[in-house]
Amino acid sequence: MKPLDNRRSLKAIVIVLLILLVSSSYLLYQNFETIKLRDNQISTLTNLSEIQEERISELEIRMDILLANLSATQQKLENETRTREQLQDIINLTMVARSQYGVLAVDETNRGLLIPLEVIIKDGSGNLFLNVANVLFDETLQSSAQTAARVAREVTRTSLVDKDILINIKAPEQERNVLISGGSAGAAITLAVISALEGKTLRDDVYITGTIRADHTIGRIGGARAKALAAQENGAVMILVPAGQQREVGSVGIEVREVRTIEEAVTLAISETPLFSS
Repeated sequence: MKPLDNRRSLKAIVIVLLILLVSSSYLLYQNFETIKLRDNQISTLTNLSEIQEERISELEIRMDILLANLSATQQKLENETRTREQLQDIINLTMVARSQYGVLAVDETNRGLLIPLEVIIKDGSGNLFLNVANVLFDETLQSSAQTAARVAREVTRTSLVDKDILINIKAPEQERNVLISGGSAGAAITLAVISALEGKTLRDDVYITGTIRADHTIGRIGGARAKALAAQENGAVMILVPAGQQREVGSVGIEVREVRTIEEAVTLAISETPLFSS
């Protein structure tokens, strides 16, 4: 019986050794796969790191370009500022007269707004310059300004052969969607030019809206009520509107007066200005 027992013991030992061998092989395989996975992860992280370094390098290059552009822009702005200051000095040296008023306009929501208007008369050669900022306008504004200057010259009987007219219309930076269309600023520009030529003061509590025609009559405009409300909000006690549009304005808390000609408007909007016959 002993040889049989020995064989059984040997067989059991062999089986145990086989089990241990298989287990060890499996563990080695698992460790190998783990090491391989970690190697892949390290390789991936290395690639990602290289990509990030390339991106950082690209960003640094872009940053350098942006800084260079910013420096160039700042230099350009400084140059433009100096140029404007020099031009303003020239204007001040040659300026004959100046008047300030307001143009009634509407924004894209049909809300009325009062836009600052400045007219400068200076020594020159009969030119007209129109400077508009932060305002949307169509081609009629230029022709309307030219008509306004011509009518103002006729009303005041003043020669402008040796004078230039500068018209500045600049809305506040936050009001970029303001619209002046259809020559609706014409009457206001005409009054401002007349005020400058006459050396008289425009009332700051009377505003006008309407186009200006070559025969001195004032034409109809759109958004009359919205513009009247804007005048009231800016301290006006009276607004002048084209003939036939008083009813359209309705009640806005201030006097609404219809005017047919610029001469009628002058008597109401410019202080101490003599009456003109139409």
